Amino acid sequence: METVLDRLELTEREYGTRPAVDDGVTCLTYTELAETARGIGAILADRIGRKEPVAILAEKSTATLCCMYGVAYAGGFYVSVNPEQPPERIRKILEVLESKIVVVDEARREQLAASGYTGEILFLEELYKEAGAHAEGASEKLAGIRAQMKGEDPLYGVFTSGSTGNPKGIVVGHKSVIDFIGHFTKIFGIGKDDVIGNQAPFDFDVSVKDLYSAMFTGAEVVLIPREFFSTPPRLLDYLCDKNVTVLIWAVSALCIVSGLKGLRYRVPEKVRMIMFSGEVMPIKHLQIWQAALPDTEYVNLYGPSEITCNCTYYRIDRKFEKTDKLPIGGAFPGRTVFLMDEEGNRITEPGTPGEICCAGESLAIGYYNNPEQTAKQFILYDLDGEKQRVYKTGDLASFGTDGQLYFAGRGDFQIKHMGHRIELEEIETNFMALDGVGRAVCLFDEPKNRIVCWYTGEIEPKEVRIRLKEKVPAYMVPGRINQVEEMPYNKNGKIDRAYFRSLLASK
Repeated sequence: METVLDRLELTEREYGTRPAVDDGVTCLTYTELAETARGIGAILADRIGRKEPVAILAEKSTATLCCMYGVAYAGGFYVSVNPEQPPERIRKILEVLESKIVVVDEARREQLAASGYTGEILFLEELYKEAGAHAEGASEKLAGIRAQMKGEDPLYGVFTSGSTGNPKGIVVGHKSVIDFIGHFTKIFGIGKDDVIGNQAPFDFDVSVKDLYSAMFTGAEVVLIPREFFSTPPRLLDYLCDKNVTVLIWAVSALCIVSGLKGLRYRVPEKVRMIMFSGEVMPIKHLQIWQAALPDTEYVNLYGPSEITCNCTYYRIDRKFEKTDKLPIGGAFPGRTVFLMDEEGNRITEPGTPGEICCAGESLAIGYYNNPEQTAKQFILYDLDGEKQRVYKTGDLASFGTDGQLYFAGRGDFQIKHMGHRIELEEIETNFMALDGVGRAVCLFDEPKNRIVCWYTGEIEPKEVRIRLKEKVPAYMVPGRINQVEEMPYNKNGKIDRAYFRSLLASK
């Protein structure tokens, strides 16, 4: 199997009449999903070249999913852009992509216009409606495209925070997804009788596990509307009514349910497995889920988007106390996960922290239109006597005496917050771009799980917050904003970040 489209069509042949995707309004079988995707692919094939990006600015839905797979049929790669992001952020993403085409749903027309995009615009509703007519005569055209496609071709892109103030576009290939999802579905026994409850938006690579685990096995994926997470009873009714069996969620989503005592209202008793990633799972929240669903299997997943979803996993096989650390476990098959010290040496002894590095299958192609950053993060490293391509995550960990890996935070200005990887420098850059702001420093207050910022300038913190929301996503807006008269500097003439860390530590 060279591309994910081969897997889609295999599942179509085996399970064509079974439900593939349900967004609460529209449910498609695998035959309907594949045929609609091919029709959209035929439309797009006249507009894009092989390996070119197509941005999709739309809420997740069955139509959006058809469009994503349609881009693949056209020989390009899709980039889902979350419409919750401000126009400035969308503008920067589209600038990086240099996309000839943006697919947008009607409701987001003005939002796209506000981003300043001037290329070709296609409306999702029209593509979805016209797909059937184009699918019938598209077989020869699509066959020509498929004959040129390779497993190394890009399949999708996801954007993360960048230290320059511009987001970075991570591009992942077909083979990387085939390799990872093949291991993932086998290890966790995901099959045609499972119903996967999709929490993550499509621009967040947690969704890759939902969508492709279903595609590869004939399972059904149920798309959970974003607004349900603000009302746990509504969410839990939905999980129960849809007979969901597998949850692959961000830690923050699980904590919303447990924190708002949703499981006291109703327990989704058919859920047999819960996997989580994105942040460290607070043990007290894990305990709430375990008490409600004691027979359910729980798995801690770890890995940045650059290695295709996850590189390690830990099956939780015992009860943890609130003061215990949860391991991130060991490597998935096909991966080599190791620790590196600051001199580039491999660390093997327990208790010694080092940077998590990953080699082997499923590394991303790199950062789109950013060869410098790609060369910096994806290096050639002598591993077991052979030069191998390695991704340096920037995350720190250490080995326990049990042989498991334990996460130990970030080694730079990058953090994990609300399930998202964030460069604090990007927040600072956008902060200091505001009229009326001089210098700015951002730190992460781990005990309170919030971003804190200090700045110099004339405008009030309230006004800063309002303006910042126009430039960065809500999860990047500091939880606390402090105005100071002047910045302290260290002996090297740099802002004294240690001073601000001491302020956090003293509170």
